[in-house]
Amino acid sequence: MIETAFDSDPRIARILDIFAKETQTDRNLLRPDATLDELGVASLDLTMAVFEIESVFGTDIPVVADRAGAEFTTVGDLVSHVIAVLDRVPTPGATGTAG
Repeated sequence: MIETAFDSDPRIARILDIFAKETQTDRNLLRPDATLDELGVASLDLTMAVFEIESVFGTDIPVVADRAGAEFTTVGDLVSHVIAVLDRVPTPGATGTAG
């Protein structure tokens, strides 16, 4: 599922752009199955990428506190987690009731 969305969901393109910039990783290497280890992504860079994603999307991206993002093994893991969080964020102005 995430493979297809990598090509079609504009949020994923933005997440990958932010990730590439913050981690100084070639954007073309960011495939769903690419591991953060093989990309050489340092934990501080990953943390900064998550902070920037939170800032751009106006939400909190929860991670396991003592792992500081280390729970993400692949780019796909990170993207799936962020998209799941974004999909749970209510739309501004939505009341949840039909008029």
